[in-house]
Amino acid sequence: MGDVMRICKDSAELSSQNLARAYCRKWLMICLAFVIGLTTVPSSNSIASEPPMIILVGGMKTTLPDAEHDFPDAVLKIGRLIAASPDIQKLNPNVKIYPVGFPTDLTELDGADVVVLYGGLQRNAAGSFNPLQEPAIEEAMNKLMDRGAGLVALHQSFTVPADKNHDSLSSWLGGVRISMLDYTTETAPITLGNKEHPILNGLSDFELLDEFYPSIEFAKDANYIPLLNANIHVQHRGRDSVFEEPASERVVAWAHERKDGGRAFAFSGGHNLRFLDQPQVRRMVLNAIVWATKNGVPQSGVTTSIPTYPKSKTAAASVAQEQRVILKAGEVETLPQTWGELQWFASRPIGNSTTMTVGRAIVTAGKSNPPHWHPNCDEILYVAQGHIMHRVGDKEYEMRAGDTVVIPEGTVHNARNIGTEDAILMVSFNSADRVAIGE
Repeated sequence: MGDVMRICKDSAELSSQNLARAYCRKWLMICLAFVIGLTTVPSSNSIASEPPMIILVGGMKTTLPDAEHDFPDAVLKIGRLIAASPDIQKLNPNVKIYPVGFPTDLTELDGADVVVLYGGLQRNAAGSFNPLQEPAIEEAMNKLMDRGAGLVALHQSFTVPADKNHDSLSSWLGGVRISMLDYTTETAPITLGNKEHPILNGLSDFELLDEFYPSIEFAKDANYIPLLNANIHVQHRGRDSVFEEPASERVVAWAHERKDGGRAFAFSGGHNLRFLDQPQVRRMVLNAIVWATKNGVPQSGVTTSIPTYPKSKTAAASVAQEQRVILKAGEVETLPQTWGELQWFASRPIGNSTTMTVGRAIVTAGKSNPPHWHPNCDEILYVAQGHIMHRVGDKEYEMRAGDTVVIPEGTVHNARNIGTEDAILMVSFNSADRVAIGE
């Protein structure tokens, strides 16, 4: 029996949401056990002797339209791709996922063979910063890098403000993107750089619609290898719109082998969540994760059984038929809470939805669930029984049986039972991978 895949949630300080700390806990019921074969992946480079620990770290979702910079859902999806990859599961990996940032307890990173980053800049009173530039995180990552751990950085996770020191990240990754320098969004022809590199196993030239960063600042002593080149225009410089002709070839993905033996990979694309449904990009990302753990990459590339986003109704119906249809009453798990209990009826971990999470919360008379929020989904709450005060943001609303409240993504909320009987609350979310911070 393989290691349990553990999906944890960020417990970083959330002062902007008036939360002192968020609690790290199990997300729903998603400890999944996998039966793992003992055969190693076909080798195109040396094989690591121990099962790899893979850490996936996302970031806060931005205010961009849906599915753009959707960092939480993207790292959850990468976790699902890994879980459904026979090539990676042969390695018996231990995977930890933190959808909205590094854990507060940074010792949870100890022993990592590779850290995969998909996030963006954050802001505090001192201005913009990359989370990797926070002293505690930088120190923890330095320890990992010093012992040769791998690093995979996607899209803005290697963007740094011009006024902040970025020597550490540059040395780990081989290069960085300086914030507000050139960028472009277009459909670009992509050509392979070093075709013999294991990360490009199973890839050929392709086209990709994405946001790219033409100006990467590579470290002077970096041993970086260009992997993908894109023929792109510069369409934005700082806050100004431009359009430079002719298009020129720029490096948009590279590998870097550090002197300490660690391996790194960076890809400047990935603006939209659908980048993980582009077959060649998906394969490249999975190849890079395996390569960065110092395991062998199959000659045809790492595979996963999860289909790409269906292009037709027939394909969508085929995917839907693989879902669980009925969840019997006796199969519903009750999760006791200090304030009552939770039950979940539909979600991706349960296996009966790829688009929604549906459940029921029972709040005991006189109790309240903790203030919490959801970084990747809206919530609709219907009062089936009872009398509550429901906090939404900085306001409270009195609610009785039959009332409904819609809680936007990112809004702090909680229910307080002010009645004499249990309050029964039906809850639904527009994500099958609901993430809760502070719950």
